[in-house]
Amino acid sequence: MNHDDTKAADPLDHPELADAIAPALLGLLRRVDDGDEEARAQALPAVAAIVDAFAALGLMEFAYLAPGPDDDEDGDGPIAWFEAGEAIFDKERDTVVIAGSEILEVFEGPIELVDPPEHEHEVEG
Repeated sequence: MNHDDTKAADPLDHPELADAIAPALLGLLRRVDDGDEEARAQALPAVAAIVDAFAALGLMEFAYLAPGPDDDEDGDGPIAWFEAGEAIFDKERDTVVIAGSEILEVFEGPIELVDPPEHEHEVEG
């Protein structure tokens, strides 16, 4: 059988997540998953700090999927990969915002999940 063992049905049940974060934060995230708004408010600053640390270390990228020519379907238009530079807890938006300004690659969609494009500008370390 050829399947990806790293994907759990529920991201909160991923074994690496349980090994990597404090049980208190994992419990808080489970409450958020259950719709607890107070838990969401408590979790956002910690989530922002964690994501910001990953971004600062160059461990994150994000993609903008432009709509196609008919504007009906995301993913049919060009896709731009950005390096995530920082993450902040935006109190006004009540969310964690990931920002980046360095474009790593632009791919002229559509997305094909079977064979995604390679990073042309990736630097081997």
